[in-house]
Amino acid sequence: MKLNVLLSILMGASAALAQQPDQPPNVRHVIGLESVKLNANGHLTIQNGVMQFTTKKTEAKVPASSIEEVFVGTEMTQSGGTAGKVVKTAAIAAPFGSGKALTLLMRTKVDILTVVFRGADGGVHGAIFALQKGQAEPTRTQLVAAGAHTSAPQTELKDRTKP
Repeated sequence: MKLNVLLSILMGASAALAQQPDQPPNVRHVIGLESVKLNANGHLTIQNGVMQFTTKKTEAKVPASSIEEVFVGTEMTQSGGTAGKVVKTAAIAAPFGSGKALTLLMRTKVDILTVVFRGADGGVHGAIFALQKGQAEPTRTQLVAAGAHTSAPQTELKDRTKP
Protein backbone atom coordinates (compact mmCIF):
# COMPACT_ATOMS: atom_id res chain seq x y z
CA MET A 1 0.00 0.00 0.00
CA LYS A 2 2.79 2.42 0.93
CA LEU A 3 4.58 1.65 -2.33
CA ASN A 4 1.47 2.52 -4.38
CA VAL A 5 1.08 5.86 -2.58
CA LEU A 6 4.76 6.68 -3.12
CA LEU A 7 4.55 5.78 -6.82
CA SER A 8 1.44 7.89 -7.35
CA ILE A 9 3.10 10.89 -5.64
CA LEU A 10 6.22 10.52 -7.79
CA MET A 11 4.17 10.19 -11.00
CA GLY A 12 2.12 13.28 -10.09
CA ALA A 13 5.24 15.30 -9.39
CA SER A 14 6.87 14.26 -12.66
CA ALA A 15 3.72 15.14 -14.61
CA ALA A 16 3.61 18.57 -12.97
CA LEU A 17 7.25 19.17 -13.83
CA ALA A 18 6.70 18.06 -17.43
CA GLN A 19 3.87 20.59 -17.87
CA GLN A 20 5.92 23.60 -16.74
CA PRO A 21 7.16 25.72 -19.65
CA ASP A 22 10.88 25.95 -20.25
CA GLN A 23 12.31 28.82 -18.24
CA PRO A 24 15.11 30.80 -19.84
CA PRO A 25 18.41 30.37 -18.01
CA ASN A 26 19.36 32.75 -15.21
CA VAL A 27 21.52 35.63 -16.37
CA ARG A 28 23.33 38.33 -14.38
CA HIS A 29 23.11 41.88 -15.73
CA VAL A 30 26.55 43.28 -14.93
CA ILE A 31 26.01 46.84 -16.20
CA GLY A 32 24.42 48.87 -18.97
CA LEU A 33 20.62 48.78 -18.87
CA GLU A 34 19.33 51.99 -17.31
CA SER A 35 16.21 50.60 -15.67
CA VAL A 36 17.97 47.54 -14.18
CA LYS A 37 20.22 47.55 -11.11
CA LEU A 38 23.87 46.52 -11.40
CA ASN A 39 24.51 42.79 -10.92
CA ALA A 40 20.76 42.02 -10.98
CA ASN A 41 19.78 38.42 -11.71
CA GLY A 42 17.02 37.73 -14.19
CA HIS A 43 16.07 36.11 -17.48
CA LEU A 44 17.26 37.14 -20.95
CA THR A 45 14.90 36.30 -23.81
CA ILE A 46 14.86 37.12 -27.51
CA GLN A 47 11.37 37.11 -29.02
CA ASN A 48 9.66 38.97 -31.85
CA GLY A 49 12.80 40.95 -32.69
CA VAL A 50 13.29 42.23 -29.13
CA MET A 51 15.92 41.36 -26.52
CA GLN A 52 14.27 41.49 -23.10
CA PHE A 53 15.90 41.23 -19.67
CA THR A 54 13.39 40.61 -16.88
CA THR A 55 13.94 40.61 -13.12
CA LYS A 56 11.36 40.25 -10.35
CA LYS A 57 10.92 44.04 -10.22
CA THR A 58 11.85 45.49 -13.62
CA GLU A 59 12.32 44.73 -17.26
CA ALA A 60 14.31 46.29 -20.07
CA LYS A 61 13.70 45.86 -23.79
CA VAL A 62 16.13 46.50 -26.64
CA PRO A 63 14.96 46.09 -30.25
CA ALA A 64 17.30 43.68 -32.05
CA SER A 65 17.40 46.04 -35.04
CA SER A 66 19.05 48.69 -32.84
CA ILE A 67 21.85 46.31 -31.78
CA GLU A 68 25.04 47.24 -33.65
CA GLU A 69 27.49 44.72 -32.20
CA VAL A 70 27.46 41.55 -30.10
CA PHE A 71 30.64 40.28 -28.42
CA VAL A 72 31.13 36.93 -26.68
CA GLY A 73 33.85 35.99 -24.20
CA THR A 74 34.56 33.95 -21.07
CA GLU A 75 35.66 34.91 -17.59
CA MET A 76 36.58 33.22 -14.30
CA THR A 77 34.44 34.29 -11.34
CA GLN A 78 34.14 33.36 -7.69
CA SER A 79 31.11 31.23 -6.94
CA GLY A 80 29.23 31.05 -3.68
CA GLY A 81 27.96 34.64 -3.30
CA THR A 82 28.28 36.15 0.16
CA ALA A 83 29.00 32.78 1.76
CA GLY A 84 31.79 32.29 -0.78
CA LYS A 85 33.37 35.61 0.20
CA VAL A 86 33.30 34.62 3.88
CA VAL A 87 34.85 31.22 3.12
CA LYS A 88 37.52 32.86 0.95
CA THR A 89 38.41 35.30 3.75
CA ALA A 90 38.61 32.44 6.25
CA ALA A 91 40.70 30.38 3.80
CA ILE A 92 43.24 33.18 3.48
CA ALA A 93 43.73 33.07 7.25
CA ALA A 94 44.33 29.28 7.24
CA PRO A 95 47.84 28.23 8.33
CA PHE A 96 50.64 27.38 5.89
CA GLY A 97 48.66 28.54 2.84
CA SER A 98 46.32 25.53 3.05
CA GLY A 99 43.29 27.69 2.24
CA LYS A 100 44.50 28.58 -1.25
CA ALA A 101 43.32 25.21 -2.62
CA LEU A 102 39.81 25.93 -1.38
CA THR A 103 39.66 29.27 -3.17
CA LEU A 104 40.71 27.55 -6.40
CA LEU A 105 37.80 25.13 -6.10
CA MET A 106 35.35 28.03 -5.72
CA ARG A 107 36.09 29.50 -9.14
CA THR A 108 33.76 28.95 -12.07
CA LYS A 109 33.83 29.96 -15.72
CA VAL A 110 31.01 32.07 -17.11
CA ASP A 111 30.27 33.40 -20.56
CA ILE A 112 30.17 37.16 -21.06
CA LEU A 113 27.77 38.67 -23.59
CA THR A 114 28.33 42.33 -24.48
CA VAL A 115 25.67 44.08 -26.56
CA VAL A 116 26.26 47.52 -28.15
CA PHE A 117 23.05 49.25 -29.22
CA ARG A 118 21.52 52.61 -30.13
CA GLY A 119 19.02 53.97 -27.62
CA ALA A 120 15.83 55.85 -28.43
CA ASP A 121 17.83 59.09 -28.17
CA GLY A 122 20.28 57.88 -30.84
CA GLY A 123 23.13 57.54 -28.34
CA VAL A 124 25.39 54.51 -28.22
CA HIS A 125 24.81 52.25 -25.21
CA GLY A 126 26.24 48.95 -24.05
CA ALA A 127 25.04 46.17 -21.78
CA ILE A 128 27.11 43.36 -20.30
CA PHE A 129 25.60 40.06 -19.18
CA ALA A 130 27.15 37.05 -17.41
CA LEU A 131 25.63 33.77 -18.57
CA GLN A 132 26.18 30.13 -17.71
CA LYS A 133 29.07 28.54 -19.57
CA GLY A 134 28.05 27.65 -23.11
CA GLN A 135 25.04 30.01 -23.24
CA ALA A 136 26.54 33.15 -24.84
CA GLU A 137 27.13 31.75 -28.31
CA PRO A 138 23.54 30.45 -28.78
CA THR A 139 22.22 33.76 -27.43
CA ARG A 140 24.39 35.66 -29.92
CA THR A 141 23.05 33.45 -32.72
CA GLN A 142 19.47 34.19 -31.62
CA LEU A 143 20.17 37.93 -31.58
CA VAL A 144 21.63 37.88 -35.09
CA ALA A 145 18.66 35.83 -36.32
CA ALA A 146 16.31 38.39 -34.73
CA GLY A 147 17.94 41.26 -36.63
CA ALA A 148 21.00 42.33 -34.61
CA HIS A 149 23.98 43.58 -36.61
CA THR A 150 27.54 42.40 -36.09
CA SER A 151 30.75 43.02 -37.99
CA ALA A 152 32.68 39.86 -37.10
CA PRO A 153 31.59 36.44 -38.39
CA GLN A 154 30.54 34.01 -35.68
CA THR A 155 33.47 31.63 -36.27
CA GLU A 156 35.95 34.49 -35.91
CA LEU A 157 34.50 35.38 -32.51
CA LYS A 158 34.63 31.76 -31.40
CA ASP A 159 38.35 31.55 -32.22
CA ARG A 160 39.05 34.82 -30.44
CA THR A 161 37.33 33.82 -27.16
CA LYS A 162 39.17 30.52 -26.64
CA PRO A 163 42.15 30.80 -24.27
